[in-house]
Amino acid sequence: MSAAKILAVDDEADFEMLISQRFRRQIRAREFDFRFARHGEEALAALAAEPDIDLMLLDINMPVMDGLTLLAKLRQRQSAVRAIIVSAYGDMTNIRTAMNRGAFDFVTKPVDLNDLEITMRKTLDEIARVRELDRRRAAAERARANLSRYFSPHFAALLAERDEPFGAVRRQHVGVLFADIVGFTQMAERMTPEAVVTLLRQFHERMTAQIFACGGSVEKYVGDEIFAVFGVPEPNGNEAAAALRCAARMIAALDVWNGERKQQGEMPLAFGIGLNYGPAVIGDVGSEQILSFTVIGDTVNTASRLQGLTRNLNTPLVVAEAIIEAVNTAPPPDVAELLAGLREQGEQALRGRSAPVRVWTWLDPRCSPPHRHNPTL
Repeated sequence: MSAAKILAVDDEADFEMLISQRFRRQIRAREFDFRFARHGEEALAALAAEPDIDLMLLDINMPVMDGLTLLAKLRQRQSAVRAIIVSAYGDMTNIRTAMNRGAFDFVTKPVDLNDLEITMRKTLDEIARVRELDRRRAAAERARANLSRYFSPHFAALLAERDEPFGAVRRQHVGVLFADIVGFTQMAERMTPEAVVTLLRQFHERMTAQIFACGGSVEKYVGDEIFAVFGVPEPNGNEAAAALRCAARMIAALDVWNGERKQQGEMPLAFGIGLNYGPAVIGDVGSEQILSFTVIGDTVNTASRLQGLTRNLNTPLVVAEAIIEAVNTAPPPDVAELLAGLREQGEQALRGRSAPVRVWTWLDPRCSPPHRHNPTL
């Protein structure tokens, strides 16, 4: 353990000798490491040169700059150094002023050096306690910041604050979104690995921002594919509407990004989004050493298949009937507008699923759908 750095500020000629003599054993044992100053300006210079000074022994009545003025300046600068006032008993009014300006404790002159040591150690213990709290707080903030890079804000908060953030494995209704870039595999074959990673980061960053803005969370990234869920960990009844809003925001975000890519001489991108709503099993799975949060079930599998169906239907978005049914009763104005921008495509067979699914697609003027009519809601 390194010695505690202590700055003694006093204009009395024998003060430095008194302190050095009384604490010579602690100095040799590298418990205390003293610096000395004769007034406030010298003290400020010493603190500027060594900002890691832990403790200050401070007289009040000194030339050039007195102790009260020094305390006021340190408070303005939000200095972390703790001060013990060492002053005459008759200075009690000034001592009270010093305490109001941030001094931690005081001893009176003539100094009882044993009492001074007890007060110093008590203050150093408090400094260590506060620093440990600051260290833990910084570590917690750093952990939360790291979690926020992988989870939505409310997921990160749950992970940081709870021992079992997701609770027991259970069944509940969720909104599910799958999205990926059209033709990404062929694009990646023509790109350097570094360029592929850059493209994926840009895609994930833009789309994840929309997911988080709508209260969703990214369950996982698989290459260019994004798997997002809404209504986790706790459902709120708005999962289907949130998924639909998110899909619309993602389509708008891609339009903006493509505008930027065009200005940079890059080819525009297209993507496909599949949306579904319904029951799923959610919770932590894995071992005691490694846990993974998962959302599984037919609702999830169907959303993934709907995302693949976007290629066949030449559309950026395929929405399952379950989403329409969930939001169609008295939808808010923005959701009603989104519903009006969808068209029914009838029942569609999905790979790996025995029963077909009735779907709606996005009315995108750039698409050439095989069939157009107003959605039946």
